[in-house]
Amino acid sequence: MTEKWRNRFLYWALAIVPMSGLYIASQLLGGTWLVIFLFFYVFNYKPLLDTRRLISLGIIKEKDAWRFFVPFAVDQTRYIRSLWLG
Repeated sequence: MTEKWRNRFLYWALAIVPMSGLYIASQLLGGTWLVIFLFFYVFNYKPLLDTRRLISLGIIKEKDAWRFFVPFAVDQTRYIRSLWLG
């Protein structure tokens, strides 16, 4: 397995596995915790994961990474192909 494929699988796992954790937490702890964890995932975890991946691919510079943490500051849909298949 090449380095590129290993990095892809790692990103996929780090992006998808927490969503199953959200489901399990909602079943065990209730709907309020689901919303709290979902907000953490959407506003903290996923932007951090995406910026690290895009910086490592050389698509964005580290000085521009803060924009991913501001809602609607970056059109994240233009990076989807690079994130999931890059």
